Amino acid sequence: MKGNRIISATLFLLAVWLPASTVIAQGENEPAPGALERWRQMGPQEKQELRERYERWKSLPPGEKTDLQKRFETWRKLPPDEKATIRNNFQRWQNLPPQQRERLRERWEQWRKLPPERRDALKQRFEKLRELSPEQRRELREKFRERENRSPEEKRAFRERLREKFQRRQKAED
Repeated sequence: MKGNRIISATLFLLAVWLPASTVIAQGENEPAPGALERWRQMGPQEKQELRERYERWKSLPPGEKTDLQKRFETWRKLPPDEKATIRNNFQRWQNLPPQQRERLRERWEQWRKLPPERRDALKQRFEKLRELSPEQRRELREKFRERENRSPEEKRAFRERLREKFQRRQKAED
């Protein structure tokens, strides 16, 4: 999912890169225009946080710095509406309870491990679901809930019927 990679990069950029970007963009000895005034307006805690972020930036391996600079350029080229979406997603992520964040992180890892064909198939199914009317989606949710309430034997029989149906379709296509 390209969007999640952008979100991950954005999270890191927001935390590390952006505060130090004016210093880096201008060179270490040349402050960006207005940077001195912004520095003077910062409180002691903000200044310390900026120093720490800059030190983290300096300690990154050159390859990571290059990667972050590329991502930053990608970020700068994004349209404002995409940036706003990413910022909103970041804020939603920040507001999630730790358990939910971990669950999403695990699901993201599972997604990344899927073969590209499987991911494409799932994307297509998701797009089909998005095209359904609210009523159709509601009906699907109800059917899903009904299936979830079935006994293990009923679920097994249902899966077997689906498998047979799928195999018949495959034979018909061949």
